Amino acid sequence: MTNGVTEVRNTDAVVKAWEAIPRHWKWVLLVGVLGIVTAAVHLESMLMAGDWSFWADWKDRQWWPLLTPPVNLVFTAVVQYILWTKLRLPIGATVGATLLVVGQWISRVSSFHFWADLPLNFTWPETLIFGAIIMDCILLLSRSLIMTSIFGSLAWGGLFWWENYPMLSAYLQPLIYHDHLMTMADYLKFSLPMSQGPEYLRMVEEGHLRALVSDTVAIVGFFSAMVCVGAYWFGVFLGKMLGLVPAGKFLKLQSD
Repeated sequence: MTNGVTEVRNTDAVVKAWEAIPRHWKWVLLVGVLGIVTAAVHLESMLMAGDWSFWADWKDRQWWPLLTPPVNLVFTAVVQYILWTKLRLPIGATVGATLLVVGQWISRVSSFHFWADLPLNFTWPETLIFGAIIMDCILLLSRSLIMTSIFGSLAWGGLFWWENYPMLSAYLQPLIYHDHLMTMADYLKFSLPMSQGPEYLRMVEEGHLRALVSDTVAIVGFFSAMVCVGAYWFGVFLGKMLGLVPAGKFLKLQSD
């Protein structure tokens, strides 16, 4: 009983301290938090996904839909876990995916286009907002992180190729260049002064996976969804240990 009374008093003290903060400083805090989250999700995508997210000709049918969704899910799951457990807001995945796209476009326009003079139609980032909306809807309806990790990961990883296909389809059109059959993305790569290209992707398209199933994207999307389940719970662990636990201790010290 004493612990309950103490927790109520601590919560009341924290609420009073928050209400005492001027409104303009609350906006500064909100903008700062959004900037930190944007930087975190974008940095993770750059370090872990890398070239698969940077260049149009690296967006192949095997490794791009297998690697990119789990990598981008970790910090998105962190945002969803914190907003749901502390504020009961089922919008964490959508917020994380939107901030990721915003951070990627800022980087592509400033660094790739203005600084390196690379065309945006070759360095455009992928989107995960559609899968994030479905994940938040599953959390809202089920109110369960377990159900969200299973069915939400199926939507996040399994639908990744199809939600980005309208943007990618134009670069998969075949053409003949110097008597060689290639895609439009390959032609753009040969036209840009870059040091290397994903030559192994040509071998991937002729790999052994096609011998198992005719539609490579379907089986890759299934594997990606399974990996996303583990990535989701890793994000929940990070959200609890690196987000909520330190913040709770800090607020407790401030209210004592």
